Amino acid sequence: MKSWLPYLVSELSGGGEPVLAQTLNGRDVRAAVLDRSGEVLAGDWRGTGLFRGARKFIVDMLPGEPLVAVAQGRRFLLEKQAGPASLAFWKEALEGQEEAWAAWLLTLATSRGEGDLKVARHILSACGPWTAPRLPGDEGEWSLLPLNAGLGRLFVFGDDDLALETAALGGRIGLKVTLVTVKPREAEAEGLRAIGAFNLLSFPDWKRLDPEAVSMLGLRTGVLILVTAADNEGFLPEIEKVEAGWLGLAGAAAPPGSEPGLFPMALTPAQKALGLITEMLGPGGPRT
Repeated sequence: MKSWLPYLVSELSGGGEPVLAQTLNGRDVRAAVLDRSGEVLAGDWRGTGLFRGARKFIVDMLPGEPLVAVAQGRRFLLEKQAGPASLAFWKEALEGQEEAWAAWLLTLATSRGEGDLKVARHILSACGPWTAPRLPGDEGEWSLLPLNAGLGRLFVFGDDDLALETAALGGRIGLKVTLVTVKPREAEAEGLRAIGAFNLLSFPDWKRLDPEAVSMLGLRTGVLILVTAADNEGFLPEIEKVEAGWLGLAGAAAPPGSEPGLFPMALTPAQKALGLITEMLGPGGPRT
């Protein structure tokens, strides 16, 4: 099933008027893009026919005139999206999904009488993994829909087993991971992606990782950074300028006697990686 948010933005960019369906309240918060017959085109539901009962409303629905429907015991907010303002909002949501540590879509639905339903949506983004969104009070109905895994972004600079293991474990627990390396080791990386997904970015040598290249990586306030490459003198000063949520030098890059992680004396790279990830995500994780 296609991811609903990129699909919604694509449809709006092409001048379409897709219908967004999302649950209100409850723990099972989901969203989907529907066609005029109520069929799910993209989103969190794989079954067909869930919204067929609402298609008579969808056909005549105007943009900006939302309605609440009940299907399979759940309350859904349906609203047709259209126009430049809608496109700009959902582009912002997509940017939060792709770039923020954590991003949520907060939707407030308030009824002021028969047929008078007002909907307000907000994009909540966080710059660190310990930031919790402020939830609304009891007035009206609301939903808080996560737009991404919510743990943050991890950049690993290294070629060794520790770099690979940490990248895979970071991806496993929900971090968006980029492994920067000069020795891609494609076969081993592909095997470890079965544990957790991560992107592999290769440079010919570490000297090519100059200030301009570092700035192009997308490092920003709050990201997690692990360096295991011993040949780091050329790029480490640039990395240290970033207000990282956590910065660690491990493996061959670690100064004598000061390797980070909960298990610095571990015998295997996998155990060391576990200690590193645990320290990164611990409250107030130290900046090494």
